[in-house]
Formats: sequence, structure tokens, C-alpha cells
Amino acid sequence: MGVAAEGRVDIAGGIRALPPDVFYSQLTARNRGLVDEVEQQQLRRTTILVAGCGSIGGAVVEPLVRLGAERLVLAEPDGYELHNLNRQNAGVADVGGNKAWVLADRIRQINPHVDVRIDARGVTADNVAALVAAAGLIFDGVDVTDSSALACKYGLHVAAQRSGVPVVCGYDIAGTQLVLVYDYRVRSLPVLRGRLDGHPVEQLDPLRFLARVVPLRAVPVEMFGELRRQLNGESTVFPQLVYTAHLFGVLACRVALDLLAGRPVRHRIAVDVHMLTRPGRQRWRSRATRLVELARMSRVALAYRR
Repeated sequence: MGVAAEGRVDIAGGIRALPPDVFYSQLTARNRGLVDEVEQQQLRRTTILVAGCGSIGGAVVEPLVRLGAERLVLAEPDGYELHNLNRQNAGVADVGGNKAWVLADRIRQINPHVDVRIDARGVTADNVAALVAAAGLIFDGVDVTDSSALACKYGLHVAAQRSGVPVVCGYDIAGTQLVLVYDYRVRSLPVLRGRLDGHPVEQLDPLRFLARVVPLRAVPVEMFGELRRQLNGESTVFPQLVYTAHLFGVLACRVALDLLAGRPVRHRIAVDVHMLTRPGRQRWRSRATRLVELARMSRVALAYRR
């Protein structure tokens, strides 16, 4: 081991030896002036449940800890696969490892005082009530690609609505990150804003679920061709991109601060990265194309919502 390496080890050891409050104060020092002390402590004290630690849930864990979250529960049954590495916070050495355990090791490198608990069962009918009861804020990253996961996702929202715990969901759709906020502290708010009323979740396939929950107007132009392939049975895997998935972590951290501070939050936030980077003429062309695609797909979407 060289001198530089030894120096790094000695510095790291000294940092880890700092008292927790001193460590936390230094970790969050650059937040000051933008995050006030009351908000910072609310974030520190709140137990945050991240349900599903893949593209969406996995994108918010590390930013939350860097922002100052110190109490997390990570619920995830699956391990990393090679095709996850195009967008999720993992490397080759992590393939095969449970996503929650890998993320827990990573965030302890950021804050060794973080209290992180792991439920490698994910969200199930047996544990959902206990997971929600322990949480003050939930990030819903539960998979939407198979019916059994959809049932778990719905069960999570049912439990959150009963307990009055806000839930933040994300959907990465081509270049668009769609964030849906369900502040179930408002007791009159129905589960998933009533989008599934009269439609038992066990009778819905992923496309029918998404057709009811995700507004068609939030679907970016690039996804219409893929939707047609899905409907025609030509494709079963939705494409996903790193910058769209990671954008959930950016948006969700701000939403977390606002919710915990009691500030009003938009219930639907959509950011289309592709549209933002296009110059004016290309942007108008994309909008025109999207209007045509919306007209073509609207009847199909309505049929799927019945």
C-alpha cells in the first residue's frame, strides 16, 4: 500500500470517527442557505421507505442520503442483471447481488451513520402494512411489468392511503420522467386518485394499468412506436435510459423536502429531456408529430381504460 493510499485510509478513518452530529453538520454544510435547519432535521428524522430499488427507487436512494436522509427502509427482492447496468447505480461486480444490499453498502460509504434496514422480500401482502406503518414518506419504485408486481404496487398505495403516508411514484418513459405525487395525508384522496376504481388490479395487465394511471398526454413522441409494437405483440420490454431514470432522483428529492415541510406540491410533474434539448424548429416538428400520434392512439387508450 502506497503513501497516498495510506493517507486516504487514515483520512477516511478519521471522518468515520467523527461524532454523528458533527459528521452530519459537515456533510450537509453546503445545503445551508437553500435548505433551512428545520427542513434539514425533518429529512434527517423521517423514516423513508423505498419500495423497489431498480430504475426508479434505486435512483433516489443515493441523492436522498447526500441531501441528508439518515433513516431508510429498502424493500427489494431482486438482484442486478447485466442489462440493468445501462441505467442503475451498479457495476459488473454487483451483478447477482440484491439491489437493496448493494445500495446499502454504497450509501454507508457516504454516511456511515445512516440507519438503513432491508427487506429482501420486497413489498408483499404479508409485510406491506408493517413497512408503511414505519414510514413517514414512501417512494414507489415497484415494478409495473407483470401482474403480480402490480398487485403489490396497488397494495402499497392502499396501505399508504389508510395510514395517511404520502407516496411519490416515478415512470421513466423514453426521455420523459413522470413523477406522480399522492399525498395521502389528505384523507379524501382516493387510492391512485381513483384511477382504478371499478377495475380490480388482478384483472389488469401492465398496459391496461399504465393506460389508467399514466396520462396519455405525458407520453413522449418516441414511445408511440414502441406502444404499437407492444400492442401488436412484437415487443415485451420497454426501453429505458440512464438520464431519464436518474432524473427521478433529482425531482423526487425536491418533492421530499416540500412534502416534509408541508409546502404544496404539484401532483404531476413531467420533464421531457429530449424536448428540452431540441432547438425551436425540431421542437415544433416533434410537437406536430406527437399530436398526430395522440390522435391515432386515443381510441386505443380509451379502449384499454374500459
